[in-house]
Amino acid sequence: MKTFFYKITIFLVLGPLILGVTEGWGVDWEYYGTNEEGSYFYDAESIKHLSQNIVRVFVQSVYSEKGVSHWVEGGGKEFDNLDFTLIWSEFNCADRSIRHLQIVFYSKNGKVFYPINNKGWHFFIPDSMSETLYNVVCK
Repeated sequence: MKTFFYKITIFLVLGPLILGVTEGWGVDWEYYGTNEEGSYFYDAESIKHLSQNIVRVFVQSVYSEKGVSHWVEGGGKEFDNLDFTLIWSEFNCADRSIRHLQIVFYSKNGKVFYPINNKGWHFFIPDSMSETLYNVVCK
């Protein structure tokens, strides 16, 4: 029974991401940086302080040709048509770590082609886009 409620909760929370219905949420993406792999945005209205140290935020990564090439090298030809990702991220502001609860890959024609669930925490690289976003959400 617990598994059933868990699956329903995941569907209700993450279903719109997987189905690509972000416009209905009124997401107003705020730019936080660019590097050689793409441009990065976050939804300020989605920022939630879950506890004193844990902050959740909705992120969009729009990939450059080099960013797409990086994904093709690591993941294969299915990433040739990659356009952007939508990511639910959590930061642990106390220990400067991040985890991506859900990453959904979208092709240039708007189709979801490779959703990933990942709950592992890891430390981010200094001067990375993750650190830039950390400085925004953990201030």
